[in-house]
Amino acid sequence: MTMSLKINKYTTEELRAMYPFIAAADGSIVAAALIFGAFSGFDWRLFSGLLCGNALMLINFVLIGYTADKAVKCRDFRRARSISSISYGLRYIGQFAVLAALLSLGVINIVTALIPLFYPKIYYTFFYALTRGKDDV
Repeated sequence: MTMSLKINKYTTEELRAMYPFIAAADGSIVAAALIFGAFSGFDWRLFSGLLCGNALMLINFVLIGYTADKAVKCRDFRRARSISSISYGLRYIGQFAVLAALLSLGVINIVTALIPLFYPKIYYTFFYALTRGKDDV
């Protein structure tokens, strides 16, 4: 039994649409880190935390897309709910474990690692608030 993790076209389209927001948010965080760093000293952990947070956010987003695709194709409602629940739990346990390990090793700043995990929620909140009532949604 093999498990292949394919990124479906909907997940790819969503990530492409979200990319300008992610780039702008990351740019803002880097600019703030550089400004504050000029006064208080630079800490490379701010940047490694941002990279780690972005990687975890992207992995989480792809896994959500994979799980949603798998659950939608499932004919049994209970099995689909089970797949979604198990995926939810494993994703967050995995994120916590990775963040805890990197934090305990002292290689990330936890604040800059956590912020990117909220990018999809922030993006969709603003996207739907700005496009509500328009025909192109």
